[in-house]
Amino acid sequence: MKKSVFVAILSMSLLLTACGAKDKCLDLGGRWNEATQSCEK
Repeated sequence: MKKSVFVAILSMSLLLTACGAKDKCLDLGGRWNEATQSCEK
C-alpha cells in the first residue's frame, strides 16, 4: 500500500516539475520545444 502511494506522489511531482520548466521558459521569453522538451531562447 505504502509503495503505491509513494509511486503516485513521485509521478505527480515529476509531472509538476516538467510543467514548471515549461512555464519558467515561457516566463523568461523563451520558446518551448515540445519535441526535445527543452527551452529555446
